[in-house]
Amino acid sequence: MEGWEDLGELAPRGSPPGVKQLISRAEAAWERDEFSAALVGFREVLKVHPDFPDIRNRAGFCRAMLGDHEGALEDFDRALEVNPEYAEAHLNRALVLNDLGRYAEAREAFARARDLDDRPGEGFPADLGNRIAEEHAKLGDLYLQADRPRSALAEYRKALDLRPSFVDIRNRLARVHAVLGELDEAVAELNRILEERPSFIAARIRLGAVLRRMGRTDEAVAHWRRCLESDPADRRARAYLASAGVKIEEIEVGGKSDA
Repeated sequence: MEGWEDLGELAPRGSPPGVKQLISRAEAAWERDEFSAALVGFREVLKVHPDFPDIRNRAGFCRAMLGDHEGALEDFDRALEVNPEYAEAHLNRALVLNDLGRYAEAREAFARARDLDDRPGEGFPADLGNRIAEEHAKLGDLYLQADRPRSALAEYRKALDLRPSFVDIRNRLARVHAVLGELDEAVAELNRILEERPSFIAARIRLGAVLRRMGRTDEAVAHWRRCLESDPADRRARAYLASAGVKIEEIEVGGKSDA
């Protein structure tokens, strides 16, 4: 379900200072597929902004992944009360209804999502286009496992031609560019991801690694430090900072030393 906008950047005006940090931490857990932890964070945000549809949609998805299908439907329905044209929530709701065997309702929800989210010029309904893009990405993964990075690159490009907002696939594309030694291209793709989703920690970690290979260590360290601002417990950022000679007691998170 990649392609969502950066929720931290979308925190409603007037939110307490901690709300954006809660969202960033929940997103970090989400990116690690830690849905229980992500749900806890999203629920905390909803205590402050119960009608924030993006957060409500993600909370519903977490509940679905954790097996709470009825609870997931409650969240998707609440998101759609606020924004009836939220195609992603209609699609998620359709998937859960299908899993519950409520096929007529699922078909209706799929149709509503398709009507709202057709991509002009692609020739595919939204759900079918998503699946085709994902299959190209899976094929790219297989080519990479077979040590054929150029073929992997081509498949990731095909996927992104269909769904340019799928940042997880763009992150894999950047990885292949880095494997091939095409570091400028990797940096360009990673910067594009972070322009759309500044809280995508995996992409920021990788950007730091590529910049360090280019000899741009100060920039790399700055990116890894920013990762810790979003998730102070991130071991990858800590390891990279340590490898760059930054002592743990010198790492600052939220303006305070972590020592």
